[in-house]
Amino acid sequence: MISKSILAFFLPLVYFLLFSYPTFSQTIKTPEIYLDPIFKVDYGDATADKPQSKSWTNKYGQWLIVGDIDGPKLLKKEPLGWTSQIKVNQAWKNLPPRADVLSKGDETHLVLVDECALTVVKLTYLPESKEYQHQWKVNLPIPESCNAIETATITQDSKNQFWICADMNESIMVWHSLNGQDWADPIILADDINKDDISLIVGRKGQVSVIWSNQDTQSIVERIHRDGDAFDQWSQPVIVQQGDNNADDHLNATVFENGEMLLVTKSSVDKMNQPQFVLRVRDRTGHWTNIRYENLTQQRGPSRPIINHVASGEIFEIHSVRNREDNRYFISVNEVIKKNDSWQFRELIQLKTNILGKNGDVTSSKACFLPDEPKLIFFSDDLGNVYSFDLDTLL
Repeated sequence: MISKSILAFFLPLVYFLLFSYPTFSQTIKTPEIYLDPIFKVDYGDATADKPQSKSWTNKYGQWLIVGDIDGPKLLKKEPLGWTSQIKVNQAWKNLPPRADVLSKGDETHLVLVDECALTVVKLTYLPESKEYQHQWKVNLPIPESCNAIETATITQDSKNQFWICADMNESIMVWHSLNGQDWADPIILADDINKDDISLIVGRKGQVSVIWSNQDTQSIVERIHRDGDAFDQWSQPVIVQQGDNNADDHLNATVFENGEMLLVTKSSVDKMNQPQFVLRVRDRTGHWTNIRYENLTQQRGPSRPIINHVASGEIFEIHSVRNREDNRYFISVNEVIKKNDSWQFRELIQLKTNILGKNGDVTSSKACFLPDEPKLIFFSDDLGNVYSFDLDTLL
């Protein structure tokens, strides 16, 4: 018979192991941690959309852009939590809420997306006042035939020229600017996509790539602009992959300093025990390798992958998962490891919340993570809560 003194000693330990965080999944043996929101807005899925990067880290701190009912919000991480940057957010009132961020040095440019509107804004950090200041905003020229724009992304090439791409109706369009403020009329890179398809623009070593999905032709396609060429001079379409239902409107990429690129996409296979994602590796010569991964199972329904890397070499893939048995959602954080000519994916942790509804729309920085800086990812739920996690805790 166990004495009361022994029970008194062990019960607190048992309680701690069962109910403290992080806990461990009993089915897949992956650590779990439950997160509390860092901020709340009156806008569901505040970190959408899929290809967009909404955060950055610089010598002045960590920053995040989220959508809200009255426009985008700039947040800064302070010692006591994430705080709204009031002056900037007042200047952004009633602007389109969904942003993609390009930050370099003291300057940050954003493209803001609405149904048939694209707005570029510029921020400059003022060290004397220790805050960002809104500089200007400009609306991009939009064709009168526009019915809908789902998303847009922004980049800059080695000549410091600016580029934006977006889906519009059944077309992929790209805008160009020498200074970020004066934008030429768009050119069409493709006019045969499904209205559900999207695109992504990526600045690489000496060139810019626009990549898009085409669900009608079951294709992932790339076109390339070499820095210094005329703005309307683009390569012929490069078929990254075609057939086997490999295309869906989920795209996200990270670029290495040597010009190599990793792209993650979702397929439209949607069959039990079949891979739902494709890791697409583009080498410096432009050759693509496609690696299928992450099965749809009786329990797990994966969606919306993103990818980023640490300059020292670690690669992280993060995506949302719907538990198909209890309809709860979580974020799966994975390490991507290359061994010889093969790629491996190892789930490191599952990020969970206490809400019953949907959460997802993971986002991180457009730039790679630096070894000596926080490596923050963010996601949101459909109630307006925003969550954050530092990948440094896993390294």
